[in-house]
This record gives sequence, structure tokens and C-alpha cells, in this order.
Amino acid sequence: MLKSFRFPTYTSVCGPPTTYCENLSPDVFNYPFFNQGVDALRKQYAERKTFSLEDNLAPPESQLLPIKGFIFHTSHCGSTLLGRMLGSSFQVRMISEPESINGLLLSYLLNQLPEAQVLTQLKQIIEAYRISGDEKESIIFKLTSWNVFLIHFFHKLYPNTPWIYIDRESEKLVQTLKNKDGGFIDWWYHPVDILRKHFVENTSSSVDFESYLRSIIEGHRKHAIAAQNGHELFVHYPDFLNTLSQILAHFQLTFSTEELEKSLAYLRYDSKQFEPVLFEYSV
Repeated sequence: MLKSFRFPTYTSVCGPPTTYCENLSPDVFNYPFFNQGVDALRKQYAERKTFSLEDNLAPPESQLLPIKGFIFHTSHCGSTLLGRMLGSSFQVRMISEPESINGLLLSYLLNQLPEAQVLTQLKQIIEAYRISGDEKESIIFKLTSWNVFLIHFFHKLYPNTPWIYIDRESEKLVQTLKNKDGGFIDWWYHPVDILRKHFVENTSSSVDFESYLRSIIEGHRKHAIAAQNGHELFVHYPDFLNTLSQILAHFQLTFSTEELEKSLAYLRYDSKQFEPVLFEYSV
């Protein structure tokens, strides 16, 4: 196992949003989702200790991995697959949907936090993931889908950093989400409209489940379109899987033949499984 570093693992939502860190190996970034790796690696340690992010001593910018880009996306669009493909390179540390960022952004919505406070803490979280030590040369962040509603925070901190948005045809996505659960799908079933109201534009979207899904899918798209700043690349699922070279160029990455072969091999497998499980298509 590689030397451990203190990485953020989650941010409390109730009360002041405190971000907690744990000592973890950079192997944690090899998992489809960052917190999936956290859960797996915790089992390898005799005891679990948590530390406040405020106790971290941030290295100077020159000692941090450069951010190659941010991946924003709709739901069930191949973003995890793209993350695995890019993260398979010896160059790239890929961090996927960390709960530390999710918790902070949820706390902002639920507790009406000042934007300045959120920006400061978000920057601290991102910088904590950029600590070098696993021979990676750069880092890419793949955010949770609904984070695109708050994309302005990322653009205020990193206005010149390349980003992409992965979209998918709305009606096909609605039919997929009807048979899934988790994330904003579960918000429909909340007895109190405490989260939905931040992501849907009008009350008609709450008439039925499909209307809600269409509204929130369109909301993802509208926020991405409105956030265009000259550093964006819009791609569509599944077409983008055949245009990896365009995405690499946008993130200013160059893969060797070996890296490309390793990256493309992920097309055969279920990207959300850590172990190689052959992909089986379903609507």
C-alpha cells in the first residue's frame, strides 16, 4: 500500500458544515467513486481516526497537482465510465463524486450559508485532494450530477480551468431513471419538499414522477448551458465514447499507445464495479 495522506471524506450537513479528513492511501482514487474507496480502505486500518479539514496545513500551490479539468454531467450518462478511462492513466488522479463536496453544497442549500464561506471551504477541500505523492502528474474532478446546479462556485474559484458537460437525450434518460434509485431520484419520495424546491423550476414539475424527472434533467442542461465561459466542451452519451481523443485534447492530456489501450479496455466492463465485471446493457 502507498503512503497514506490526509484526504477529506465527508462534510456534515447539519449545523456548521465541518469537513472531516482521514489518513488514506492514494489507492482510494482507484475506485469508481471516491467514498466507495474510503469504505474499502478503512477495513485495512486497525483504527479509524478523523481530523478536521481546518487542521490541515495546505502546501503551497507549487506543490499541488494541477487541475486538468472538471466533469459535470447529467445522470446515467457514462460519466463514471469516462472517469475510469481517464483515471487508468499513470498521469491522472481521478476523484469521483466526493461526499465532502456534496455535503458542503447541500449545507449551502439547506442552511443558506454565505457564498464566501462556501467558496473558502470548497477551495480547501479541492486543495486537500491535490496533494501529490502517488506519482500522478495532474488531477481531474468528476462531480455528482446535481453539482452542476452550483457550477458557479467552481467557476469563481477556477475560471480558466477546462470543463465538460455530458448530456443524454431526455426521454431515454427518463425511461432509464424510472427504474433506478438513489440521488435526486430519491428526492421525489421525500415527504417534505426540502430538496426538490432547489432543483425544479415550477410546481407543475411535481405533478407526477416523470414530470419531476424531466424538469430536473432539463435543469441540469440549462445550468450547464448558462455557465459557458469559453472553457467548456459539451458531449453526448453514448457518442462521446468514440471521441476520447477530443476529450483528451480539451483537458490538454496526451496518452501513450499503452495508456489508450488500457483506457479503452474499460468499455468492456461495468464501470461502477471495482473488480472487472463485464458490462451488460440495460435500458
